[in-house]
Amino acid sequence: MPKYLISYRKTEGSGQKPEWTSFTAQSETSLEAHAIRERVDRRMSVLGEQLWGSGEVAWVGNGRLDDVLYRREEAAPETSIVYGLVEE
Repeated sequence: MPKYLISYRKTEGSGQKPEWTSFTAQSETSLEAHAIRERVDRRMSVLGEQLWGSGEVAWVGNGRLDDVLYRREEAAPETSIVYGLVEE
């Protein structure tokens, strides 16, 4: 079953510096950007977080976990959510 690393920039209040937070998700089918956004929205509502940036979702490709995390840091500053397929 494919495993995805999903990272998003969050803040817990206005005026705070955004930071990345990540989680993994497994799915029988490939996840598209809208499904990733729905998962992030659900998680943020439970944790009381706010999404930072333009709301843009970007695919960073597949690779080892550390590769996907590294590519996350290369995302455009306005990108809110990045995701990639983690190879095990």
